[in-house]
Amino acid sequence: MTGANAPVQGQRKTKVGRVVSDKMDKTIVVSVERLARHRLYKRVIRLSTKFKAHDEANEARIGDTVLIEESRPLSATKRWRLVSVLSRAGEERAAEIIPAEEAETTEAIHAAAHHGKHAEGEEADA
Repeated sequence: MTGANAPVQGQRKTKVGRVVSDKMDKTIVVSVERLARHRLYKRVIRLSTKFKAHDEANEARIGDTVLIEESRPLSATKRWRLVSVLSRAGEERAAEIIPAEEAETTEAIHAAAHHGKHAEGEEADA
């Protein structure tokens, strides 16, 4: 039973979001947006969640797009840490990160709305 005692190493969760506050020392507040379908009205709505993340060097500023990673509890509300600043406020957005996530999200929403149809082959069924 050596397999039962082996520790399980999992990947830490990461999220991409926008910094909404940097007023605290070594802490930023990151707003992460996601798309979800409304349970009753079936419309796609945009939901946002705020996470407090540890920023050791105080390098992130309001409006920056950042990558945060799950960590051990650092305070009563802080469970994430800053990995990198993807793009600065005022500069071009991180084009290589955002559209990839939007394409996957759009495909998932389309699949949920139109059971049995594909986005490309939609005209063939009609």
